[in-house]
Amino acid sequence: MSIKQVPIDVAKVSEGMYVSKLDRPWLETPFIFQGFEISEQAEIDMLQRCCSIVYIDVERGKLSDDQVRRLIQLQRQPRKPTPASRRKTKEPGKLIRWLQKLLTRLGLFRQAATLASSGQEGYGIQTTARAEAGEARDAYKVLGKHHKALMDRATIRGNVQIEELRQAVQPAVESVLRNPNALAWEVFSRKRSTENYNRSVGTAIWCLMFGRHLNFDRDMLEVLAMGGMLLDVGNAMLPKSIAASSGAITEEQKTMLRQHVEFGVNILADSQGVAQPVADMVRCHHERFDGSGYPHGMLGNQIPPFGRIAGIADCYDAMTSEASCSKPMAAYDAARALNDMRGKDFAAEVVEQFLATMGMFPVASLVELNDGSVAVVLEQNPHNILRPKVLLLLDENKAPLPQPRVVEMRDLPLDATQPGALWIASGHEHGAFGIDPADIFK
Repeated sequence: MSIKQVPIDVAKVSEGMYVSKLDRPWLETPFIFQGFEISEQAEIDMLQRCCSIVYIDVERGKLSDDQVRRLIQLQRQPRKPTPASRRKTKEPGKLIRWLQKLLTRLGLFRQAATLASSGQEGYGIQTTARAEAGEARDAYKVLGKHHKALMDRATIRGNVQIEELRQAVQPAVESVLRNPNALAWEVFSRKRSTENYNRSVGTAIWCLMFGRHLNFDRDMLEVLAMGGMLLDVGNAMLPKSIAASSGAITEEQKTMLRQHVEFGVNILADSQGVAQPVADMVRCHHERFDGSGYPHGMLGNQIPPFGRIAGIADCYDAMTSEASCSKPMAAYDAARALNDMRGKDFAAEVVEQFLATMGMFPVASLVELNDGSVAVVLEQNPHNILRPKVLLLLDENKAPLPQPRVVEMRDLPLDATQPGALWIASGHEHGAFGIDPADIFK
């Protein structure tokens, strides 16, 4: 079997090699591109400061056949750490592979399919975000309408109808499978107005997108969507004055609010047909990797896999939503905040994979480029989450452009000395500069 990706000690890297992966998250390094050909000594020096082991793609770069053969031979020999590589590293993807193996044993993991467009493994993009926008909008409305109905039933009868909820999530599952960018666009567009946004629906969509990224089968995607919709079903049992409290809350109110987890678990216990992963999501979405969460202070692997997915999706949606006592974070700032939480609130691998799902600059988020111009993100770049496709709306003076312009950032130079060099300098909150992303796909 041919070897394409070879791990080597950073002390042995050289110009012409193509670095495809690091032994640490790309976001923790100064490198903009997630995959690049080494072209100068400065890049080698930077790699040696940041990493111990790097992965070289032998089919890319400018290596001779002899150099490739030597690298492959090196791959087959036991490696001894050199002074440049004594920093302890974790096995990349270990947690996610464990989760996928577990689901495979249970018959719940979708074996990888081949993308016709790119040759990568996973679900294919079947349509454009613009073409999917109408279906995504309708799917969001169905979820919102059903969420109100299930909360009313939970309040009156103390249970929910799981089969009805399963039917309600079908349009969202279909839309995300065709193109996840469209529902992401719908969510961020609605976040601009708290009256039109439903946190449970948004969290369900993030869970669904995360599951798609992890290549879960359709049944598990439905489970993730249902679990996301039900995370806060326990609020139905809280006094309205507490559930709808505004402004800063007292410690007593905080204690009462935390009871929504227990109430939600009880509601599901009195409902028929609730899958265990759904119950895990409701029970554990406020548990944290370092044991600082509630209600049980679970630590590390004590938190079931779907509880971890629910926790990070719910946290991300909370940070990017307007609350009574806080303004919403820009998506970029929320991604940076999650990055700071790795290994603490959430397992490092969960954060890394979630950010790979969402991107540092999610679809429909507003960004400011290094020249001061402002754009809205149209599509993610799966090979580099920092270089998406954007639609330029405002010039460097923040004046509207006569004609908005689509820019593929992956095709532009990063070197400031080169003409046309552009990169994203910062993100902005929803509605900044009076821009409503919802208008773009109408």
